[in-house]
Amino acid sequence: MSTLKPEDYLEPNCLLCDKPIGTKQKIQRIPQQRVSEKVDELMAKKQYKAVDECLRYWYEEAKANGDEQGVFHVLNERMGVSRKTGRKEEGYKAIEEAMGMLEGLGYTDSVSGATCYTNAATVYTVFHDDEKAMELFEKAKDIYEKYRENNEYKLASLYNNMATSLTALKRYEEADENYVKALSVLEEVKQSGLEKAMSYLNRIDILLSQGIEEDPRIEEYLEKAWNYLNEEDLPRDSYYSYVADKCVGIYDYFGYFRYANELRKRMKEIDERA
Repeated sequence: MSTLKPEDYLEPNCLLCDKPIGTKQKIQRIPQQRVSEKVDELMAKKQYKAVDECLRYWYEEAKANGDEQGVFHVLNERMGVSRKTGRKEEGYKAIEEAMGMLEGLGYTDSVSGATCYTNAATVYTVFHDDEKAMELFEKAKDIYEKYRENNEYKLASLYNNMATSLTALKRYEEADENYVKALSVLEEVKQSGLEKAMSYLNRIDILLSQGIEEDPRIEEYLEKAWNYLNEEDLPRDSYYSYVADKCVGIYDYFGYFRYANELRKRMKEIDERA
């Protein structure tokens, strides 16, 4: 892969002035949305070195300009990257720094704080620190439920993530209750078929974790998930491919080879377009 050039991850111009980035004049705020979009784009292409360069640049830029909110945003992006790439030390370091900023930013009881708690908790979940994860999930839950309006997707995602940790902790009944809550909230969210599909397939994981492989609910959940994966309004993009990849294994496991192969076909088509 060729070396990443600055123009691949920098804004072409300073957002608050007419001078190009790279001049002496400092910006006040980094372009958070642009940073997130670029990280998502590079992650979809598995260009992990480029992701690191992008985040390193914007972290240093935010630090140099005293943009604490920007630093916080980059740290949260770093948590997600470390979770997806399996880099524990990097993820834990980002958690520690971001958590240390919450009070100073006034985020301890805000949606931004809840997002940080959730991001950190999902990192802990990946590395099997489920007790730590649950402490943070509970904090996030209190906030998201308080500020539910316009945050329905985040609340549903939280319930799904909590259920994953609860399953790991063998608290199966509570885990399933959280998936049911997630599905209920997702009814209020447009184009949420992928999340609904994952919720149903994860409910099967609860049964498997208890050694249950023959149960009428399994077929029901497999079919419901498949129906959601086929919703016409779902964009066939990198996120669809990511979710499809998560679903293929369980369809293979239960002998639903036609479904599994169709998902593989869709993933291939998406990857070829990327």
